[in-house]
Amino acid sequence: MKRMMKATLCAVVMMLFLYACAQAEIHFGPPPEDWQDKDVLEWTIFDTNEGDAMLLRCGGESMMVDGGPKPYREQLRDALAARGLERSMKYFFSTHYHDDHIDGLYYLMRYGFTAGEFLHGYKDSFLKDEERLYRTIRQAQHNQIPLRQVHDGDLLTLGGAQLHVLHCTELFGANARSLVLKVTFGESSLLLCADITGEVQRYFMENRQEGILKADIIKIPHHGLVPAVPEFLDTVMPGAAVVTNEKKTVFSQSMSQLKGRAIPAFLSGEGAVRAVTDGTDWYIEQAVGCFDPQEMPQVAPDKQ
Repeated sequence: MKRMMKATLCAVVMMLFLYACAQAEIHFGPPPEDWQDKDVLEWTIFDTNEGDAMLLRCGGESMMVDGGPKPYREQLRDALAARGLERSMKYFFSTHYHDDHIDGLYYLMRYGFTAGEFLHGYKDSFLKDEERLYRTIRQAQHNQIPLRQVHDGDLLTLGGAQLHVLHCTELFGANARSLVLKVTFGESSLLLCADITGEVQRYFMENRQEGILKADIIKIPHHGLVPAVPEFLDTVMPGAAVVTNEKKTVFSQSMSQLKGRAIPAFLSGEGAVRAVTDGTDWYIEQAVGCFDPQEMPQVAPDKQ
């Protein structure tokens, strides 16, 4: 019996080790043409200046992670409509209720877009406490979109991708309590950090297994307006980073952190970013000065 327990423990430790160490290779530029026939995970980060509006697609399923601020609502509508997503998205995922994240979701629903579920991190008793959150929830109900509160540790699926929800409720403030998503597809992974604060970054390091935080690509917390906790970046060990902001607004130390670690950085406020993986390799491309990466030629991060 002891020998079996020891063997099981060793197997679990080995699985965790492999999970923590598995990492996809990152290439810059468009994916090969034959990838059109592959099952892939696609991540599009629209250019909403200082704001988050991200589309995830995998296995015929799609979801929005936030929707950016109000001024980009029509561009977002048109980009999603061009992809035929008016009535076929699986989730609207709201990380928190600040305008640069939630307004786009509200207006998408005003334009008639629907989804299988509207996911958020708030108790029912809180939904009426913030005006933007309340009107967005009301609009989801008007569109007959089921509401669901998600919790720390919840697992979601999008096609063949696994989505692991991270949520700190021990600290206070909308940014601190914003929802984080770890997205895994094969050996490829993303860590979408919403606007989490330095305190929350430390909290996750102290209270979560290291393998959960490790990712090929990181969406830098809070638009790079403050530097990430250095140890947090070292724990994630990304091969590339996306900052949802424009150059003139990003805190210079945030960029210095990435440069000092030789992490290529894409600023979606300078032009939309698209990353595609088959579960083994990533291909990342960026459009120049436009909302949608399908609209203009792309450049590698070192040419920005």
